[in-house]
Amino acid sequence: MPVIRLTESTSLRFPAGVRLMRRDDVGKPFFTRDSRMKAYSMKYFYEWSTEPDILVLVVEGKGNVLEGVVVLRFVPGKNNPQSIVVEMLSRNQLQGMHNSGVGAEMIKIVEDYIAKPLGCTEIVIEAVDDLTDYYSSLGYSSTGHDEYDDFWGKVVYMKKKLRRD
Repeated sequence: MPVIRLTESTSLRFPAGVRLMRRDDVGKPFFTRDSRMKAYSMKYFYEWSTEPDILVLVVEGKGNVLEGVVVLRFVPGKNNPQSIVVEMLSRNQLQGMHNSGVGAEMIKIVEDYIAKPLGCTEIVIEAVDDLTDYYSSLGYSSTGHDEYDDFWGKVVYMKKKLRRD
């Protein structure tokens, strides 16, 4: 199991194929059918990964092909997170790729391999309006807080409370 050092005192274990985004991922092919996501290159995700309290994970499949990317923000910060915000999640939909289930897999990784070990009480997803049914099927519900973004349209904040086992 790969180990990722989150802070000087905290490391997390991940399933095979899940890792931090690296600089050499910038040139890898990544395509999404969502026209809005085409504005976000792998370089953008890499640059985002250098910001404090942000973690960008990739799911890497056979042949080092990136199957998905997820951007997480720790609130109030990495050192003592109470919640995790999924700011963006994208699946690679290159022709010939069959990555059905990668989005749900990435959300499950956030829940089981990050939030629970860190003792976070909730995960919040910034969902575009047309994906709210999908996130509802994964156990997330609307917070009642929506925003309108000129680029994305209606953004619905959804959350899932986590039990501390």
